Amino acid sequence: MGLTGGDRAALAAVLAALAAMLAVFGLRALPAGPLEAVGPAAVETAAGETVEGGLVDVNTADEETLMGLPGIGEARAAAIIAYREEHGPFRSPAELLNVPGIGAGVLEGLLDHVTTGG
Repeated sequence: MGLTGGDRAALAAVLAALAAMLAVFGLRALPAGPLEAVGPAAVETAAGETVEGGLVDVNTADEETLMGLPGIGEARAAAIIAYREEHGPFRSPAELLNVPGIGAGVLEGLLDHVTTGG
């Protein structure tokens, strides 16, 4: 039994709220000081491309860069690009749940690695 469009939207909203809560409460546990000292300044993708801030913008990344993300192979990378071309830019990482082949487990592995830009 698949999720309806309304169910997927509700699940995406819940996951986005959860991600925001985790970010807020997780940041409270960090020591005082610049945030740059906490995470990597840059991450190298499987394609050998360096992504500043350690985050890949799913709204601008090409297929090869997307394939450097955990759980994203050629088919899922192509599906992400096809989805954003058809529906416009992602507003939050949780919206990736609308992409065929990306479920809650894959999204969980992506949350620390992706952004939807400014």
